[in-house]
Amino acid sequence: MNFAMVINVYIDTDKNKINVFDHPTDLESFADDNTLVNTIKSVNELKVDDEDNLKIYIFAIGTNEDTTKDSIIRDKVAGVMNTCRFPNSIYTNTDINNYRKNTQNEFFSVKGYPEIRTLGFMITYLLDEDIIIQIDDDELLRRDYMVYIKEVLNDNEDKYIFTAPYEKNGTIRIKTEDKLRSWKKFSSMDNDIIRLTKDDNIKETLFGFGGNMIVRKEFAGKMFYPEDVPRGEDFSLLLASRLIYANGNEKADIHKEDKMFKAYFLTDEAVTIIHEPPVEAKADFLFYLEKNLKRFIMEWNMFTNQKAINREELKDLSDYMSEMIGYNDMAKKVNEIINEVNDLNEFNLEDVEKLRGRLLDYINHYKELDRFTLFKARQHHYINSINELKKNKEFVNKLLNN
Repeated sequence: MNFAMVINVYIDTDKNKINVFDHPTDLESFADDNTLVNTIKSVNELKVDDEDNLKIYIFAIGTNEDTTKDSIIRDKVAGVMNTCRFPNSIYTNTDINNYRKNTQNEFFSVKGYPEIRTLGFMITYLLDEDIIIQIDDDELLRRDYMVYIKEVLNDNEDKYIFTAPYEKNGTIRIKTEDKLRSWKKFSSMDNDIIRLTKDDNIKETLFGFGGNMIVRKEFAGKMFYPEDVPRGEDFSLLLASRLIYANGNEKADIHKEDKMFKAYFLTDEAVTIIHEPPVEAKADFLFYLEKNLKRFIMEWNMFTNQKAINREELKDLSDYMSEMIGYNDMAKKVNEIINEVNDLNEFNLEDVEKLRGRLLDYINHYKELDRFTLFKARQHHYINSINELKKNKEFVNKLLNN
């Protein structure tokens, strides 16, 4: 098998600007502070069968779509990748922008998390990799990761997408306490982890981590990450994929219950990634809350504009997703959450009320849209555009020789 391992590296090129990424590595202190070096050390220890090939694809992304520091970024990342025992390629913002310009394909984008994840699907699909593994640069792989993945793939030829746990601070459980009674983000995630890991059986899932995702090339050629979500793109992908499975997509000639779009959760320790983020994304709680609620408003819109899965079935699939988007009236839920934030007396009242206004405006904006129908149209466009690109041998060779 040809395995591709995609690793995203987010690099802050200007500390004075707010950016869309949770904890990018500062460019000026990259040599001392980057976590990629430890990830590559773990990659170097992987057991890979002699008949298999593994290539590493690095997306070295400067924040705010900045291209002015890309030559410096490439040199710094290349310094780490020179220690990698596997062949590898590095892609910067400049590379992606050039691909977009040369092909007129708007899916070549470094706008945010989902767009960058989609790049990992696109480029590896175009280069005909069989299996695509997506991780981040603050994660460590266990030695038998590849051996276990290959075994699962061979034993489950009818399954196309897998995800697996993170281990942080010695546990896969989500131990963070909910700050709000009205927003059970962490306890509902933990409920899903408990359910999914109660035994060793592979289980259907809406719960998974983008930094530990394994897909076959057939899936990457037909599915992309829902665009514009500010974080949690992994859950957005799993939700959208399940909605496509349940509803089909007549625009893209995808029939209902096409098994390609069902995701599965693996529990073996060999495939459990050790997650070592440099900082916690939730340190600035209001910022964290806003990004999450905006994401859930988008997913709520997608869910409520499809017909095949009801709220009870959503809860059966994921307690977490049910707690986050399983509401008839999202504005009422947002107001409940913001009221409780005010009751905490921890934040400036004016700041909290401004947040309420932004979120309610966001809901009103999405009430005018049907995000699921829009996604199906974009999926049709994605499939057609990527298959047209695959016919362009000159462009594929350019990717190959990056």
